[in-house]
Amino acid sequence: MTHFGKLILVGFASAAMLVAAEPAAQAKTIGPTAAAIVGGVAGLAVGAAIADSANRNKKKYYYNGYQQPYVPGQYDPYFNQAYSPVAGVVCYPAQRLCYNNGGSVNGTWTRRAFGY
Repeated sequence: MTHFGKLILVGFASAAMLVAAEPAAQAKTIGPTAAAIVGGVAGLAVGAAIADSANRNKKKYYYNGYQQPYVPGQYDPYFNQAYSPVAGVVCYPAQRLCYNNGGSVNGTWTRRAFGY
């Protein structure tokens, strides 16, 4: 079970104990202290979820002998090169596609520039 799941279980358990500890006549209304405690537990659960999502997917798994193709922080200089054959059209050689300024693929210029 993840850390976040454990915190949620603790939060629900503590809220259930607060409600269950009072007599049946008083269980219908929650006082300001109980509301503050439940709010604090909910705040802790939200904070734990945010902290957990910030640390997710930071692990990278490599096989033995793997070497990254480029130095970290640097990319192939060919990757972001672009040119504009006419106004309103941008072609990217790394993708072998041409786009209109609106973001849609321009098939005519793709065929002219890259042969398909």
